[in-house]
Amino acid sequence: MNQMLSYFTLSAPHKKQVTFLMIIISAFYLFNFHVNDIWTPNESFYAEAVREMFESGNFLEFFYNYEPRYNKPPLTYWIIAGSSSIFGYNEFGIRLPIVLMGIGSIWLTYLLGRRLYGNQGGIYAMVMMALSLQMLALKQFASPEMPLTFFFTLTMYWFIKGYQDEKFRYILLFYIALGLTVLTKGYPYIIVIGGILGVFVLWDTRLNWSKIWSKVKLLKLYIGIPLVLVMGLSWVIFMYLKDGQDFWAIYRRETFERALTRKTNGMKPFFYFEVISWSIAPYSLAFFYALIKHIREWRALKNISFVFSWFVVMLVIFTIAKGKLPPYMLQAHPAMLLMIVPLLLEYKPQGVFSKSLWKTTFILPAVLSMAATVYAVVALRMHFLFFLVPVLALAVLIYFVAKRKEIDSSNLLVAAPFWALLGVLLVFGAYLPRMEKFRPYDEIGRVINEEHQIPKDIPIQIQATLIHNIPIYAQRFANRDQTPQQINDMTGPTLALVREENMSDLEGFESLWTGKIYDFSSESQFLKFIIACLNAEQEDYSKFADYHLVYRN
Repeated sequence: MNQMLSYFTLSAPHKKQVTFLMIIISAFYLFNFHVNDIWTPNESFYAEAVREMFESGNFLEFFYNYEPRYNKPPLTYWIIAGSSSIFGYNEFGIRLPIVLMGIGSIWLTYLLGRRLYGNQGGIYAMVMMALSLQMLALKQFASPEMPLTFFFTLTMYWFIKGYQDEKFRYILLFYIALGLTVLTKGYPYIIVIGGILGVFVLWDTRLNWSKIWSKVKLLKLYIGIPLVLVMGLSWVIFMYLKDGQDFWAIYRRETFERALTRKTNGMKPFFYFEVISWSIAPYSLAFFYALIKHIREWRALKNISFVFSWFVVMLVIFTIAKGKLPPYMLQAHPAMLLMIVPLLLEYKPQGVFSKSLWKTTFILPAVLSMAATVYAVVALRMHFLFFLVPVLALAVLIYFVAKRKEIDSSNLLVAAPFWALLGVLLVFGAYLPRMEKFRPYDEIGRVINEEHQIPKDIPIQIQATLIHNIPIYAQRFANRDQTPQQINDMTGPTLALVREENMSDLEGFESLWTGKIYDFSSESQFLKFIIACLNAEQEDYSKFADYHLVYRN
């Protein structure tokens, strides 16, 4: 019994502990990841672009709704296409590589923690990365965030391995990973990662120019820079040669202009600190504690110089940039969480207040996570048996308290919020299938393509908006922002999705399907959408509109 419980207190033999944790983490990350239709709008851009790639056989150019999509580099599209070619073009095949790259990012964070701080440091890093809130929120959306996090973390891992071991074969793998990073999100990441590594080298060498030159020689920039440019910019060069300014204008807007010229309400110097306060929860309080302590003792920062450089450079660059979005700091999560690890391994707070404050940064999130699990079971109206989840989490916490003198306190501090938040993840994952009652997109596609077999060269007209995943499920061009009059005046076979209140304006149309579609803001504002679905289960459809799928031959 004690041997089994040691796995929950992170004190089992190292290899067995790592295997156990990766199985648990992978199971929760894969739980119900494929049950929902493609989300709108962001996920739809990538899923539909891949569908059109298969349809056209063109895997170098990308189109959304049959219009060129130059916004992002190709690697995310190719990854999704590769998975879909194996597992089929469906939600499972589309999302599987994204979830696996999330799990891979956790594994790489473990490897970084183990290299920098030893075996137990790797376990702490793994656990904290796996349950950071933003990772959980983005882990199964078919978008570039997870691939970028994976390749970014892979880049940093190969760099520090090559730098510390002074072996160019690892540095070469670093350059390859950097090229893949650029191929995922764009050439500004050469600047971001270059800035991180430049600050780290200057810091690590204490501005000793002979040591700096030695490190520069190790990097063999004359090999690495051309390799990264060839890999990362090859698609950009290809598209520019093919489409010229049409491509360059959009691609430039989505990279440098997004950072340098986008209109904002000011610099917002604390924007990303606000993001961090929730994005790495339940370990955000511990991070802020660690950050303050490290800054106060900055002269002794050598053991965190790599991860501190990583965090600070990203924070400064994205704070200065005019375009600000919460996911932009996701690639800094490994660094932020690794900044906590040295304190867990070595820090012995002196005084009652310091000890209490340090422990509270972990125990308070654990208690709040258990409370959140209870609230989720009630608010989501889950089966009463789900109350066993917070009860078990509470039992684990009580066991931790009872055994606190026998078990390493740092193990308990990290483990408590981990197991508590897993309960929230389980309850929420079990709720996901119920949302599909209010997301009828695959049903609309079935009616069009299977039940009525409407030819694919007939576009679907959508009244007053563009429901972004309709092109995916309808498998055809969606003509947005149409008025009832425009739809009515069309000649030839006409397929349309119109609001119920405008049905009387149409002549000669047959209604093929009727149902409710979310009609308030975006599904990407996830909590609002969940509330709308819960209200709809109670017959409050105020955030939904009645639509008809109509056809006139």
